[in-house]
Amino acid sequence: MFAVVDIETTGSYARGNGMTEIAIFITDGQKITQQYSTLLNPQQPIPYHIQRLTGINDNMVADAPSFAEKAEEIRSILGDHIFVAHNVNFDLGFVQAAFKEIGVEYRPRRLCTVRYARRVMPGLKSYSLANLCKHFNYKNEQAHRAAADTEVTSKILIQLLKQDLEGQWQNMIKQNKGELNLPANLPAKEFHDLPMAAGVYYFYNDKGEIMYIGKASKLKSRVASHFSADKTTARSAGFKREICHIHYELCGNILIAGLLEDHEIRRYWPPYNRAQKNPKLRFGVFAYRNQQNDWCLGINRIGGQQAFLAKFHSLEKARTWLAQEVEKGDLNPALCGFPKSGEVASEAHNQAVQELMQELKRSNKAEIWLGAGRSPEERGFVYFNREGFQGIGFIPKDQQVIGAEDLEPYLKPLSKSASTDGILKDGRKRLRLELIELASEIPVSGRLF
Repeated sequence: MFAVVDIETTGSYARGNGMTEIAIFITDGQKITQQYSTLLNPQQPIPYHIQRLTGINDNMVADAPSFAEKAEEIRSILGDHIFVAHNVNFDLGFVQAAFKEIGVEYRPRRLCTVRYARRVMPGLKSYSLANLCKHFNYKNEQAHRAAADTEVTSKILIQLLKQDLEGQWQNMIKQNKGELNLPANLPAKEFHDLPMAAGVYYFYNDKGEIMYIGKASKLKSRVASHFSADKTTARSAGFKREICHIHYELCGNILIAGLLEDHEIRRYWPPYNRAQKNPKLRFGVFAYRNQQNDWCLGINRIGGQQAFLAKFHSLEKARTWLAQEVEKGDLNPALCGFPKSGEVASEAHNQAVQELMQELKRSNKAEIWLGAGRSPEERGFVYFNREGFQGIGFIPKDQQVIGAEDLEPYLKPLSKSASTDGILKDGRKRLRLELIELASEIPVSGRLF
């Protein structure tokens, strides 16, 4: 037996919101055998836009029972039936949260009529309740009221069961099947086709707009984590409703994936990529001469100036690096922004600063970092010229690399950002990379965001 359920609520996610109405229709797959509906007091005000949508206002639920008062009755009707709803995770999430508040665990088998309709009738323009009603020629006289929506959902379920000659619903209701947690508008095949490999993934809405970009060492596992059933915040609920398609790019290793993700986020600025839109301030260590013509080292924020010796994501990291250089014993602490802790002759100090500058300058050379590629037949690379990071690419495994001419056909130039250095440092720590110094450069210049 199937328990077809629809609820009306005060908001779009279970945490912090309540139900204003619930309807349950029991069907054996051929006919409706039992009907139940009741208003519920959500014990909080109903937002005005919700009142406009459902027609349920505060006065209507003022004397209605709470879910707790009706819980035993509702649980009895639901029984051990298969829980069915149009976008099942929404309705089930509210019902489970309400039961949990009174200490009742409810973990039914479930079936989503959106996903089921996609399986049985592929190719429809939309699988919304309104569009399916139109397809089956059903009239919903009170859309967004629980009883009316549950009735048409029950009729649609019966039609789908008639057309499901292969009995696909039996496979779909298996407990712990990952597909049950997928966004209702996302074709299951797009998820199942994801590889367990490093790459960048893109979530699209129904208009073909990129909503979110992410990276992963195992694409399928990471994408699945976005759809965890226990994520019930407003942000996650809205996020899942909008996802209609997934695209991905294989990257071979997590370093290339991180660099590509950073570039793509700043190329498209997806609305759900919040953290990466606010890059951290960067700090540089600068060299200058004082009135006595001694070299001084100081830390400042990096603006338009680029004549820094070294750059860091935080003031603390910049200070730590400079302190370590001072501790080597050849630099005068007082000329590096630290309290005096020993005397260093000006001549020795100035010589040490010049040597440090030369050492850092020599580290800026054309080179590549080689790592795993997208297949065993290739290797991924990160390219640097004397100005720093410039891009990524993939070369055949047997490709000999000496100079620019060997890499240029394979290079994908990427823009740099305030996050680039951190991604590179993390990649060096996590991966075994082969470093190859190049005899010549590729004439590209990465743009700084």
